Amino acid sequence: MLVAVTGRPILPGEFIKIEDVFKDAIRERNLPRRSSEATALAVRLIELYQNGVEDAVALRAMAKLF
Repeated sequence: MLVAVTGRPILPGEFIKIEDVFKDAIRERNLPRRSSEATALAVRLIELYQNGVEDAVALRAMAKLF
């Protein structure tokens, strides 16, 4: 699946923060990591991060709304 993502580049170290939020969210929802729902969540988290939501607490809150 190809995904077009716009916004600022994410540095390798920043992906750790996004991954932590992602792991928590899929665990809370009991989603398989390779499911379409998990993929959609990962894309949304990256979009949010690139558009300025860089705080882990804020990302977690936004992930719950998705």
